[in-house]
Amino acid sequence: MAIQEETSPEDAHSVWPKYGLRESPFTTGPTTLLSSLPIGKVFSGRTEETTKLLRIICSSNNTRTFISGNFGVGKTTFSNYIRWKLCIERQSKAHHVTTSTEIKAQSAWGSKEFLLATLSAVYTSSLIFRWDQHGLKLPALARIGDYVAIGTQKAVQGSIAGTGVGVSSTKSVPGAISPEIYEELLRALSQELLAQGKQLILPYDNLENIDSMHLADFFRMIRDYLQIEGIHFIFMGPPSCLGALETYPQAHSTFSQPIVLGPLNSYHVLEILKKRCNSLTIPEGTYLSPYEETTVTWLYETLNNIRFAFKVLEDTMLSTEQQAPCKITMHEIKAVQEKEKQAIFSTLTQHETKIITILLDVTGKITMTDLAQRTGILPTNLRHPIKDLLDKGLITITTSDKDRRKKYVRISDNTYLRLFYSTSK
Repeated sequence: MAIQEETSPEDAHSVWPKYGLRESPFTTGPTTLLSSLPIGKVFSGRTEETTKLLRIICSSNNTRTFISGNFGVGKTTFSNYIRWKLCIERQSKAHHVTTSTEIKAQSAWGSKEFLLATLSAVYTSSLIFRWDQHGLKLPALARIGDYVAIGTQKAVQGSIAGTGVGVSSTKSVPGAISPEIYEELLRALSQELLAQGKQLILPYDNLENIDSMHLADFFRMIRDYLQIEGIHFIFMGPPSCLGALETYPQAHSTFSQPIVLGPLNSYHVLEILKKRCNSLTIPEGTYLSPYEETTVTWLYETLNNIRFAFKVLEDTMLSTEQQAPCKITMHEIKAVQEKEKQAIFSTLTQHETKIITILLDVTGKITMTDLAQRTGILPTNLRHPIKDLLDKGLITITTSDKDRRKKYVRISDNTYLRLFYSTSK
């Protein structure tokens, strides 16, 4: 099958109706509470972890949970499914409310920034989910709206998380707002929710954005906030973040046993695809499966990462748009890989090519010293090619937890080079 050289935006938009689908079933981003894919219908697997986290949250009115897992394993989607089960599935009969999206950690967070981001997310979500129309009478929300507006105005000209809600010039709000004021607002809101039989679930994602050396200090700063009655805190990050939490016993002791997510098995990956296609089928249209199950199984078991596996499938699908509808097989995938591989190598310098060639032949990661020896490139001459490869997303650099001066380098998981090497072995 021929590979299309270039796909126009119109072609990309039109390929999926040829399969009887409204849009791509290979979307790589997390399934959200507001997604066109209904999370309650397309989620699959994680039965044991789901039962465990539901039991933790429902057994108390204040919990702290850490969801740990590698990039692309599905931490955010799992958290969103838990929140859907508790907050949305039963709608007005639910005993919990939550934010519309996860709150993304920022590298410069202190206690004040953490509280402001939390209040901003809560206020915006109260508008999106129309809490007032569901019978929730929360006077604290009006105050939160005013303080959030003035608090964010310094950075984003008064917009609140993209909603454009501003504070009236007639409001009397102090210019310098202390963390204690934000904390009091959050406590007031939680008490009002409790009085109406509701509890608040707050999800925080991308903890890897906070440097591991400062993450323990971060948890120390926010420890008291995490114990506010009526609020359940869910944090998500890679396994390395757990080590930072464990270095501060006073905070670590308040968390429940972490939920550690490993890769899904191939059966559940196929189930997710089937459910996605069912949800995206055009009414009265003719559905044609865009994939072969054996191909998806092999691809996922090779990559062990659902996000990148779906990215490869979608990229291959768009590259064969002229032949649609057709089922993606390994023949098409390898053809696209070869094209991508050649495109990547064509942009590399001699030193960059040496580095990539060595890393492709290594299982896991190696130190910078080892890389210099294997490539024959002096350590001082490695800096520029390493930086360029990092900027291109082709490599990943990590630092030793025991010795911050020791750095490791490896091929990025999210690159065609890794897949191409796996299929050519």
